[in-house]
Amino acid sequence: MVGAPFARLIANLLVMGTGVLGRAFMEAYKQAITNAGTSGSAAARGAARSAANEAEARLILNVKPAASKEEILKAYETLTAMNNTEKGGSAYLQAKVRFARDALIPNQPSEQSADASESTSNKKSS
Repeated sequence: MVGAPFARLIANLLVMGTGVLGRAFMEAYKQAITNAGTSGSAAARGAARSAANEAEARLILNVKPAASKEEILKAYETLTAMNNTEKGGSAYLQAKVRFARDALIPNQPSEQSADASESTSNKKSS
């Protein structure tokens, strides 16, 4: 007689447990489907971030949106000369100015690589 209520209790626990696990699985599945749909918006966030970087770069160099490459380079050279680290300028500000130039003019060779190529060409000619 004691065995029958105990067996019924075990059966009820199994049925309730599978119901709880089934609902949890369905909730996780719905959330996974929702998250998969939002991954496409990550590309849009990246594009917005690059537009924000370009706007920040234009503010740093103080150039207009329609500025030519020459105007950007002139602003870069002016700010670099004004903030020369050898004359007590800030390395942080130099990095910001360099970032702004690189953001507005991609494929612009950096000063370090230009110095390296000059030194290798000087070694070849000697």
